Amino acid sequence: MQYGDKNNIYISEINYECYFCGNCWKIVYEGKATNIDMNNFYGYPFYIIFENIETASQQLTMLINKNNILLPDIFPIELILKDIIDHHQGYWLNVCLYFIIKMECLNSNMIQLLSTTQNNKKFSQELRHKIRKAILINN
Repeated sequence: MQYGDKNNIYISEINYECYFCGNCWKIVYEGKATNIDMNNFYGYPFYIIFENIETASQQLTMLINKNNILLPDIFPIELILKDIIDHHQGYWLNVCLYFIIKMECLNSNMIQLLSTTQNNKKFSQELRHKIRKAILINN
């Protein structure tokens, strides 16, 4: 596979790279490469982006603006969100929601996912209120 200029995110401080390859993503972290495709998706390798949101959001914003594309075209934010919700990961849902708001990429698919979550008591009341607020602001 050729990755070349398809490097979407590079975080030098932690030796992390994320490449979009059309139908899959390649993540290189500390020298270990992981390939993730849409049919066998798991979001954990992407979580580090949320912990490095300033660097990642700047790079993704430049890429989006340069190529006149939407974030879900190159980054699996909807799949990550679904994976987090399916596994009831409150902390990661909170930081993922922050990322979605910061990147201004909340779309109808994500609103639908979040709508089913806003009453799920497996998530904290504070997080459910944050979800409701995000949905209301973006509707």
